[in-house]
Amino acid sequence: MEETQPPAGVAFLNVAPSYVPHTRVECHYTLPPSTKPSARDWVGIFKAEVTSVRDYYTFVWCTVPESGGVTGAPIHCSVQFQASYLPKPGAQQYQFRYVDRRGEVRGQSSPFRFNEPRPMDELVTLEEAGDDGGTDMLVVVPKATVLQSQLEESQQERGALLRERHRLEDEVEELRRRVTELEEALGSLRDEHNKLAGQYKELSGSHEAVSEQRKTLSRQVAEREARIRELEADAQAMGQRLLEKEVKLQASEKESRSLACDLQEAMTLHGQKLSQTLLLQEEMVQLKHKLGIAQRRTVSTGIPHSTGLDWGEGAPPAAGSSTGESTNTPLIADLHRSRLEVAETNIKLADMTLKWKEGKSQWWKEKAVLLQNVETEKDKILKLSAEVLRLEQSVQEERAQRQGLCAELARERDSSLVQVSEGRRELRELRAALQVVQKDKEQLQSEKQEMLSYARRLEERLEKVADEKWSEVATGDEDELVSGSLDSPLSDSEDESPEDMRLPAQLGRYSLCDNRGAPCTPPSSREPARTVVISQPAPIAAQMAQPPEETSSDSEAEDEKAVLMAAVQNGGEEASLLLPELSSAVYEVASEPGTGFKGADATLSPSSGLTGRQLSETGPCGMGVSPLDLPSPTATPWKEGPLCRERFSLDSRQGGLEKHGDGHYFFSAHPPFAFD
Repeated sequence: MEETQPPAGVAFLNVAPSYVPHTRVECHYTLPPSTKPSARDWVGIFKAEVTSVRDYYTFVWCTVPESGGVTGAPIHCSVQFQASYLPKPGAQQYQFRYVDRRGEVRGQSSPFRFNEPRPMDELVTLEEAGDDGGTDMLVVVPKATVLQSQLEESQQERGALLRERHRLEDEVEELRRRVTELEEALGSLRDEHNKLAGQYKELSGSHEAVSEQRKTLSRQVAEREARIRELEADAQAMGQRLLEKEVKLQASEKESRSLACDLQEAMTLHGQKLSQTLLLQEEMVQLKHKLGIAQRRTVSTGIPHSTGLDWGEGAPPAAGSSTGESTNTPLIADLHRSRLEVAETNIKLADMTLKWKEGKSQWWKEKAVLLQNVETEKDKILKLSAEVLRLEQSVQEERAQRQGLCAELARERDSSLVQVSEGRRELRELRAALQVVQKDKEQLQSEKQEMLSYARRLEERLEKVADEKWSEVATGDEDELVSGSLDSPLSDSEDESPEDMRLPAQLGRYSLCDNRGAPCTPPSSREPARTVVISQPAPIAAQMAQPPEETSSDSEAEDEKAVLMAAVQNGGEEASLLLPELSSAVYEVASEPGTGFKGADATLSPSSGLTGRQLSETGPCGMGVSPLDLPSPTATPWKEGPLCRERFSLDSRQGGLEKHGDGHYFFSAHPPFAFD
């Protein structure tokens, strides 16, 4: 290997001293970290003695590498020159030169020539089995032809691998977009869940407050009812007392009426006694009158005055009195008897008067007491009536308040029932949303597991194909050492990474879309019975250091899978944080550095064959316009589907491509992958 690294920094790798003119030439170079690649940079073939950048023979636009490597590391790139635009064979020496967008040469290679292969030295012997299963036959063919066929097969394999890589990148992008959408949906559902949980907490708090208020109102209603019952009992007691007082009043009135009757009877009896006394006084007057008459008669009859006076004074008549004395004796007895009766009547009248006076005074006293009692009872009755009215008014107020409290309690009960029903409905909606989120999580987890499994299978398959390829290369090197054949000058231009030597990926049961709709990669034309002895330089990818993370990708994938399962079981927040890391890990499996693959967004692929000679304008040498006078290359006016490679116009709506990508069964309910 010869390298030329000028101070500009661009180094050309594997530059052979001579190339075959009628085969494609591949140029490998390394950009230093200080050089920023651009789509307007180009690599040209110049004559060794030419100093101007406009005196090129042919050129190829440089491809902008993907920004997926290690920061600060050199960038490895390659371009291809088509066989029809290469110089003719001769002794003229040429150089590869890297020209940036400002027209400055940033690097040049060592000189080389284009020479025709020698007839005998460039022949190889191939051992080919007979068609009818007979003896093998030896075929002698030019080594350039064999190398050209081998190069074409390698290019086909490389193109198939590139297409497979682009398809996988599109799938990874689609999966990443799907993961992003699911994460956004999960975030929105989580926000909605938090919002509904907050609303549910608020409703629970309000329901608790309403329940507490309801309990308070119930206690108040119970207290008011107890108070009403107490007031009713007091009213009943007051009514009972009022009835008792009325009964007592009626008894007092009855007693006063009886006393009045007794007084009336006493007064009647007193009147009778007075009338009797008057009669007795009249009788006494009559008796006195009779006595006076009798005394006058006595005087007129000649009774001595002294005798009459002595008898009149109470001296008893003598036993042997005269006829006058015998005549006055009955009158004196009657008079004496009348006096005794009058005295007895006066005594009785005095007793009756005394009794009447005592009865009257007692009656007045009892009447005064009864009147006082009546007034007192009337006052009590008035007070009790006022108290009863006040109690009835308070009872009515309590009943009105009770009715108001009952109405308010009914309203609160209805409101609480409505709130409880709303809370239950929102709780059911929350549970349904949680079930949907859980299903999305499970679907996302299954898709991630399937994607990781497919990535591991694909990596194992690629490693197996690479091991087979390297074993074939090692077998070819051993056969070359045994046969002692010469190396071809074309070998330096065919340096490829191990991934470029892989067999074309046959999808079969590993395909992500229908085999009838996807283009099948052309099968390799190599046969196990044929042995081709060629020389192969050391691969560049083996010399480039790979990041240490790739050596443990399987273990890290298993660890990430376990962490994701634990996060999904514990909660959705950890899973949402780990999903982008897993998607990036799967993306790194498909875009390992050093494989020689180019991104799908490159402006011109190495196999596109677009050079300056394909333009209609002519340059200084009559072979095309100068790259310094042309605008930068533009992208293709279409987009390809991520799975079936179907083309969609850029003017069409983005939804057509997305719906077409979603139509593949990778996101269907059926298992997307089936491995042996």
